[in-house]
Amino acid sequence: MSFGTGLHSQNQSNYLYYYGTPNGNSPITYNKDAMGLTKSYHAVLAYDKTLKGNMRFKAETYFQYLYDIPVDVENSSYSLVNSGSGFSRLFPDSLQNGGTGRNYGFEFTLEKYFSGGYYFLVTASLFDAKYKGSDDVLRNTTFNGRYAFNTLFAKEIALKNGSAVNIGGKATLVGGRWYGPVDELASAQQLEVIYQDANVNSIQFRPYFRLDAKVSYRWNQPKVTHELAFDLVNLLNIQNILTLTYSPDSPDGNPIREEYQLGFLPLFYYKIDF
Repeated sequence: MSFGTGLHSQNQSNYLYYYGTPNGNSPITYNKDAMGLTKSYHAVLAYDKTLKGNMRFKAETYFQYLYDIPVDVENSSYSLVNSGSGFSRLFPDSLQNGGTGRNYGFEFTLEKYFSGGYYFLVTASLFDAKYKGSDDVLRNTTFNGRYAFNTLFAKEIALKNGSAVNIGGKATLVGGRWYGPVDELASAQQLEVIYQDANVNSIQFRPYFRLDAKVSYRWNQPKVTHELAFDLVNLLNIQNILTLTYSPDSPDGNPIREEYQLGFLPLFYYKIDF
């Protein structure tokens, strides 16, 4: 059993402090002196046990309270806690350290170390992540998928003369990210997707699922080891949503379209270690 707690703080990206309005040789910066450190309080309780058969089980629960998060001075849903969730450009106006957030969840791990020619790893995470902007409304963070499951397996088949065949796979299932209704008029004016501020993160993308597989053959020689492998990424060619984009010349007349993450990608490589 273990328990840990801590109080953490961090700076934001430099450009958030120095972005502002040009004013000759002395530009007016919005946040240089107005925005301080972002802080969070963490607590975690864990149970870790070694099992028979070279296996290990771990369970963990945690709680995080975030405060002094930069949010708009004006009343809005914006919070820097959602930064990094997309590719949209961010030109910050005046910000203040008035936002809050909280995360809590459970994580489980079952691991078998390599023995008997194989190993596997299974992880599960159940969580909830919410925040408040300057409008003081509790909302889902963009990353609040609520669950994440991963499993990894590999088997090595030993052959003659020190060579071996390895077969493995990995599966991932994660709850979708959050977004909101699109403000069609503002999007048409700016030629990019603009969401309705009052309804941010009220709609969830469908879950993310990906299955990978790999087969490799390794053989040893006196001074060198060769490996020939095929890596099949997103084997089922699932169309996982990355984001929404604005396309004014869309053939179907709807400028709002879904952009997808990596599709099926077969990879081949030959490696020499010496």
